[in-house]
Amino acid sequence: MQKRNMFLDLVRILIAVDIGIVVFCYLEDNMIWLFNTQVAFFATSLIIIGAFIGYSNMVKFNLQNGNVGEDILKKYEDPYDMDDEEEIDKEKLKEFKKPKLKWYEALLFSFKGGFNFIRIFGYIFLIGGFLWLAYSKRFDEISFIFGVSIVPAVSLMYIWIAKKQLK
Repeated sequence: MQKRNMFLDLVRILIAVDIGIVVFCYLEDNMIWLFNTQVAFFATSLIIIGAFIGYSNMVKFNLQNGNVGEDILKKYEDPYDMDDEEEIDKEKLKEFKKPKLKWYEALLFSFKGGFNFIRIFGYIFLIGGFLWLAYSKRFDEISFIFGVSIVPAVSLMYIWIAKKQLK
């Protein structure tokens, strides 16, 4: 299976599950559940799609720059090819060492893959939707948690089934 097909298949499955939830809520005439599950489902979907796109772009960037394979491991394990039997001068070694990153620089580098406007919009929508539901007296904890948990649960089940099929 190709990664792109897996992603599109997962999106199709999530849409089908969401349609099932909408139909169920209409048949039960439960608009509170409909509002809560749809706000939570849509926000969680945006967050996960944004994360997927962000990390996918980070991997593509690393592939284009050649940051893959065994060469990259050697680069990090022994960047100056100093694993030989010769005695190493400690003063010379200090010249080659990179300065340690400050805490905020490390934090920025770690967010590079996850930073995506779709993901940020998803978090804003989640918070805004929660506040709208709470202030309009339509918030129901169980249905909101159910709506938030749909996307991760379906994604995990799909990946588990896809891995079994690849074996």
